[in-house]
Amino acid sequence: MQSRVLITGGLGYIGSHTVLNFLQHTENQVVVVDNCSNSHLTTLSHLEHLTGKKITFYQADVGDYAMMYDILRTENIDAVIHFAAAKSVSDSIQHPNFYYQNNVAALMVLLKAMRDCAVQKMIFSSSATVYASSNQFPVSEEGQLGYLNPYGQTKLIGEDILIREHQQSGLKFNILRYFNPIGNEPTGHLGDSLASTATNIIPMILKALHQQQEFFIFGQDYPTKDGSPVRDYIHVCDLAEAHRLSYQSLDTESGYQIFNVGLGHGVTAAELIATFNAVNQLHISVQYKDRRNGDLAICYANANKIKERLAWQPRYDLSDMCRDAYSYFKREAK
Repeated sequence: MQSRVLITGGLGYIGSHTVLNFLQHTENQVVVVDNCSNSHLTTLSHLEHLTGKKITFYQADVGDYAMMYDILRTENIDAVIHFAAAKSVSDSIQHPNFYYQNNVAALMVLLKAMRDCAVQKMIFSSSATVYASSNQFPVSEEGQLGYLNPYGQTKLIGEDILIREHQQSGLKFNILRYFNPIGNEPTGHLGDSLASTATNIIPMILKALHQQQEFFIFGQDYPTKDGSPVRDYIHVCDLAEAHRLSYQSLDTESGYQIFNVGLGHGVTAAELIATFNAVNQLHISVQYKDRRNGDLAICYANANKIKERLAWQPRYDLSDMCRDAYSYFKREAK
């Protein structure tokens, strides 16, 4: 049965790859909402070029109840995949009130609009930042929760709001906790923002390359094999696939599920740079800086649950991620 799916933040990095995956692998009708505060309208044309399909798009903010109600009602939406949120750890420490407004208050507005339009399915974009530093890694979905920064706190609050919404209105939803998405679709048309304000690791690497400067690694005295922090990286196309499979499971599952999405092994920041250089035949040098507030020393996933429940398997390794990320940079630099 063909469904109509609303993807909020659908022109952003993860959102756009999920739109692409849905249009390439399902017959579902996709409606995209994005306020373009951290994305570009050119992404819409790239998506339409890659898929050969016209995409229904609204430039709107999910915190605008009247607008969201109108879109949900007019477009006869069956389910929402919610990406629209601010996501920088360091920025959330500097501007916590914006994060509470943008990530928490706007979610509550969206849920009210969904409830008033009888839309009862959602996939929620969460983060590995909800796991406490006291966990043993790799961490499963049953790990101890906590936060070291306002961004992580907003994701925890969001998860709790959804659970209460399920208890009160019967909302069916899945939560996906991401472990550092990188890479992009192989043609280089879609990718992670290279804006000067970008804080994700691949845009920071590419900015160092573009400006012919050293790449900063924050911390060289962590309890890891080379002193740099350990993370779990996942190709954004594998993450997009996880969203599609998670969405499909809502038709057969009741209640809600929480899934980690990662490769399931840790990579140090120094190893990531070394791999990026080797795969792309580059020579980006590194300078070590002091640790940043709000960063964990080690964080990587036990992703067995999503593999077992949804038959999800990652198709890309770290070399693929680095190669595809560089293909986007080369296209953007032309």
